[in-house]
Order: sequence, then structure tokens, then C-alpha cells
Amino acid sequence: MNFVNRGSAVNIMLSLTMNNLGITMDDLSKSRMAIQGFSLESQRAIGMIRLKLTIGDLSPSSIFHVIDSRTSYEILLGRPWLHEHGMVASILH
Repeated sequence: MNFVNRGSAVNIMLSLTMNNLGITMDDLSKSRMAIQGFSLESQRAIGMIRLKLTIGDLSPSSIFHVIDSRTSYEILLGRPWLHEHGMVASILH
């Protein structure tokens, strides 16, 4: 299950999804990002990676911050990604 969240300030990928895609810890760049969740608890990203994401005819390269957490989503596309690609017009203004 993938998820779009217009409230998120970053794109997030779970470490489980990272592993399922064959991405290793060696493939990640360092990240100092602290991700604050719905419960207002924060956790540090274990790293970040730039990946090509294909949705229909759109194939942009996007940075994902990887977290080791249990969530209801595998990948979360945040507000900056949505704005950059004009995906949800109702939040552009």
C-alpha cells in the first residue's frame, strides 16, 4: 500500500520496503532528518536515497528518507513532491 500525504514535508520509505526493493544500507546517504509522526514522537531517518519513481507518464527522481518503523504505508509522498509535479491542485494555493 502506497500513500500520498499532503501534510508530510518529506518523502518517506520504510526500511522493510527498502529491503524488498533490494536496496542496502550501503546504498543510503547519511540523513540528519528527524521525522515527527502523528503521535508527535520523532525518530531519526536511517538514511536517504534518490530513486526514480514512475507514476503513469511521470518518471521523476525523488529523495526518500528511510525510517525503521511500523506504519500503514510502504512509501509516503509528501507535499513538496505533490507541489513540484502539480499532482493535487487543491493544495497548490
